[in-house]
Amino acid sequence: MWNLEQIRDIFQNKNFMMFCASSVFMCGILACFYGYAIIFAGIFTLFMIILLYLKLFDFKRILVFTLIFYSGFFLTFCKIKNYDELLSMAPVETTFTGRIVSIPTFVDNTKAKFFFEVEKVANTEVKAKTFVTIKGETENLNIGKKLVLKGKLNKPFHATNPSQFDYSRYLRNFNTFTTMYAKSSDVKIVKEDLPLRWKSLLAMNNIRNRVLKVHAKYLKSPNLEVLGGIVFGDDAVATPEFIKNSFINSGLLHILAASGMNVAFIYTFWFFILKFLKVPFKPSVFSGMFIVILYTFMTGLGASVIRAALMLLFVLAGKLIDRDAHSVSLLSLVATLMLIYNPAYINDVSFQLSFLVTFGLLTTANILAQKLEKIPNWIKIPVLIPLVAQFWVAPIQMFYFNTFSLYSVFANISTVSLVSVISFGGFVSSVIAIFPPVADITCKVFDFFLNYLLNILIFISNFFANLKYCLVQTTHPNLFQLILYYAMLLSATYLIKFDKYKKAFFTILGVSLILLVTTLKPVSHNLEIIAFDVQNADSFLIKTPENKYFMIDTGKAPYDSGNSQAKIIMLKYLKDRGIKNLEGVIVTHFDNDHSGGAVDIISNTKTKTLYLNTTSVDTNTALKIFETSKQIGQKFSIAQNNKEIYTEKDLSIKTFKADIKGKDASNGCSIITLLSYKDFDMLFMGDAGIEAFNKVKKDIPHNIEVLKVGHHGGPHVVDEDMLKHLNNEVSLISTGINYFGHPNTGTLDILRNTKILRTDLLNSIKISTDGNQYEVYSYDTHQKDYEILHKVKSAY
Repeated sequence: MWNLEQIRDIFQNKNFMMFCASSVFMCGILACFYGYAIIFAGIFTLFMIILLYLKLFDFKRILVFTLIFYSGFFLTFCKIKNYDELLSMAPVETTFTGRIVSIPTFVDNTKAKFFFEVEKVANTEVKAKTFVTIKGETENLNIGKKLVLKGKLNKPFHATNPSQFDYSRYLRNFNTFTTMYAKSSDVKIVKEDLPLRWKSLLAMNNIRNRVLKVHAKYLKSPNLEVLGGIVFGDDAVATPEFIKNSFINSGLLHILAASGMNVAFIYTFWFFILKFLKVPFKPSVFSGMFIVILYTFMTGLGASVIRAALMLLFVLAGKLIDRDAHSVSLLSLVATLMLIYNPAYINDVSFQLSFLVTFGLLTTANILAQKLEKIPNWIKIPVLIPLVAQFWVAPIQMFYFNTFSLYSVFANISTVSLVSVISFGGFVSSVIAIFPPVADITCKVFDFFLNYLLNILIFISNFFANLKYCLVQTTHPNLFQLILYYAMLLSATYLIKFDKYKKAFFTILGVSLILLVTTLKPVSHNLEIIAFDVQNADSFLIKTPENKYFMIDTGKAPYDSGNSQAKIIMLKYLKDRGIKNLEGVIVTHFDNDHSGGAVDIISNTKTKTLYLNTTSVDTNTALKIFETSKQIGQKFSIAQNNKEIYTEKDLSIKTFKADIKGKDASNGCSIITLLSYKDFDMLFMGDAGIEAFNKVKKDIPHNIEVLKVGHHGGPHVVDEDMLKHLNNEVSLISTGINYFGHPNTGTLDILRNTKILRTDLLNSIKISTDGNQYEVYSYDTHQKDYEILHKVKSAY
């Protein structure tokens, strides 16, 4: 495809070298962040040796690149911490004094979230950040304000399940290692003379909020929130959930967050207006630079806006001194500067998407535009930009969100011109509205026209969002697939540049086939049971040898407008593996810690049958399950005692149910499930205990392999007679931090002669069996995979 001389020519290109240097710097940062320093260093050294052997690099250049790699590594090591003073104190509930250091995000005026720089804990002076959530009336909170609050400091959760979002790692990107919760009644704002830095940021945010209040007179929801997102960023106004979902499904969500695209639109409009007014070149450039800086601060300094602003400012500065900068070199320089300032930007999704899209537009789109020179710009540019952008962001979208917006290209083509006008109109009216005497009339005039444009934008989004298959669920691409995909895009781009269309076609075809093959994974014909770590709750996923899936219990319901465990753990696991169909979901009983995620599970999968223990329950969780089942036409069945609900070759799933009266009826009437495959048996007790077991034990076999202990190992769930009957080798307890004393010490003592597996100690647990012998795995949070815990055991 390429001969060695052509490759040498590319490697001698200064712009390519700048790109390579930036990439090497990023590799050094990633090596430090993810703990693969030796692996990264080994691969890097091997690659350098190959380049030296092929005479693509000389020794001097290799030395420079080596220094760049380790500069990235040690810069990250020095700037990004693994702990702070607050982490050693958590959990604790006390009084904290400090300052709000980010623009607060408000949720329905009843909750505020922000980063808080703590100066004092009780009477102890500290210097560390935490992420605070305040419940209650919060409208007076603002960036820069000093607070004294009484709250509870906690450690954020780690990813203890496969595919789970790691909140602690996310906060680490902001040098934050704890979270705090407080009520608004326990928050006191301290009056003081603010330092200049915070006074400036507070003034800027107050201006933004004041301008939005003027717009709110003439724009109603959701138009106001959409304009606020486009002009000021997604933290300006909380976007209604139905609008957010619409823009997600149509592939237009990026519009609701101020981005580099908006910077380009605003500057372009400004430049052409001044050109039309025949303003001299240098005043136009200087005023344009001021406009870009002003807009960057107004949006809250998002990563994509900073990237676009810096690039544009460098280009404009070059124009002033008659110097032209190569676009890819400039992008590489800006990326490096941003990462030197904050290496954690590399983990920011908006940073990744912004630079990938920009790189794609500067390379692929630019080359395609040159090849299509006969087509007028007003036709090809609005088509090429969304098309190329989609090609460059699609794998990242799949990697983080397991989705692909099928009509995104068409939606973006339909809105690109519209958004440019809205961006500029919203920005100009907001800048003029900074001055109170003309604020009202300015917003009234501009919003009269913007209202119609915003209605059209929302209509287009809703149109594409309501089409069938608008959002396709995808599997989770691995690192090898990502690298291969982007290597294919780059190769095809440069082959097209040199008019080698046939080779470009076969490159795309060949790599596409490899990507398809690597997506297909060997089918395991073992029975597999996953116990998700859902704290003091239950959720289990069963994969049969014929690859049918059952779920037993669904974890806890969302707390205070958050997400259920089902959404952030179990559904993420299913999406990553392309599992869309469940043969059955067994809700053992309606306690929140067992049925709380059932609505999310049946709403986001095709569940053949939902098994319930009764319909004579009127708790909020139960009523939501009944209502949702009716709305979506979900088939459900009331579990019967000693009833086989599923069979396949050598495998059966049976339900048991005891008739328990009295105060323990809720737990005692849990569905008990027996899973049998050849010589392997596992009994799931739900929250049922000794009394329930004694009523059904005549139908339960002796000598089972695994017992899922009832009620998270609480009291009265096992006794010696029960263990004598079951003779189980393994006892599995699903539990976590709780105030109920689970697991009970007496219960643990009774189980002492069995192998006790606890999710609070071992994270998620997986059991795999061929029906004759089985293996037990626990989830390793560092390797991000299941590691064998016990060697193969012979079944009874």
